[in-house]
Amino acid sequence: MTLVFFSDIAWDSLHQRPQHLASRLSRQARVLWVEPATLGSRILISPREQIPGVFRMTLPAFPLNARSRRIRRLAVLASRFLPFRLALSGVQRALLRRGLLLVHSPAEATVCLVENFLFMHLTRMLRARTVVFDYIDDAFGFTAFPDFVRSEWLSAIRRADAVTVTSATLRQRVLDVHPRDVRLIPNGVDFERFAHPAGETWPPDLPPDGLTIIGYAGSIYPWLDFRLLEHAVESLGEYRFVFLGHLHPEVTGDMTRLLRHRNFSYLGVKPYALVPAYVRRFAAGIIPFKRTLLTEGVNPVKLYEYSAAGVPTVATDFSDDTRAFSDFVLIARTEDEFVRHIRTAVSRRNDPSFAAGLSSFARANDWENRAQEFSALLHLPDRTP
Repeated sequence: MTLVFFSDIAWDSLHQRPQHLASRLSRQARVLWVEPATLGSRILISPREQIPGVFRMTLPAFPLNARSRRIRRLAVLASRFLPFRLALSGVQRALLRRGLLLVHSPAEATVCLVENFLFMHLTRMLRARTVVFDYIDDAFGFTAFPDFVRSEWLSAIRRADAVTVTSATLRQRVLDVHPRDVRLIPNGVDFERFAHPAGETWPPDLPPDGLTIIGYAGSIYPWLDFRLLEHAVESLGEYRFVFLGHLHPEVTGDMTRLLRHRNFSYLGVKPYALVPAYVRRFAAGIIPFKRTLLTEGVNPVKLYEYSAAGVPTVATDFSDDTRAFSDFVLIARTEDEFVRHIRTAVSRRNDPSFAAGLSSFARANDWENRAQEFSALLHLPDRTP
């Protein structure tokens, strides 16, 4: 059996839900990972095996969510013309048909897991046995899309055999436009990697000043509350704030202002395999999001990763969904409360009973469990040894 996995992101971008699911589902089916062409990532017109059982290929797409505003504007302008969209669709179909022939036997069944709904139209040509639409973020919270994108999103919801979402808020947003069964499958964590990293050593670029570390590991994008962060850094001079992750060009100025503080460090992007070694050095992990259309529907992977590493989490009140985690996440509604909660979280770092609760929560949300849920929805064969 072949699973065609239509991803929103490139395989070599931030390692998160798509890569975790694809790598685990490849034990039960050959995976053809299909990603949109993005600047800075390899373009693979023909499928290439990325890891055992996962074959990666690239399709051209309008870069409607590009990091560059200029490129986004040009993409939106071009995509508004129906002839351009039809031409692009034709190229996508031809390339996918060719790619599938290279990795898939016509005698085998095909199933589809779609996270990029702008690729949903391609499932028609595949005659897939099952199509699952996994809606993992509110796409319309990232940027302003042309009108046809919403139509494609609605079409994906209607066409899929099953729809999954990562949060209760996203589930409601789907139900608001189309009443149907929508299954909630939150994000997860590679528990063993974060709880017991192999060959763990002190990361050499962590500041050696001995200060207690307050950390953030994830995308550093406009949805972070930089005013809140500056207040926290100024108020907690006895702590060292350490940030890891991709820096969006639109927040370069905000990062420059934070770096003026002696107790703030930005260490850049780290390979996924190295991230646990950093996270385990945090005395507290933070999720300093603004409340936006996007973040209201977010189920943060970093919450599960912090917890697996035994790190208490302090979050802003960015979503009503965070209240489900209030037993072990400190939720701040003001800047001063955020500061107080960080101090409380640090005091909990070495509390055995609190650590046991974090571990139990994280273990229950291992990506292996998530993959089993998708395996059942996709009707994949039993896992190979």
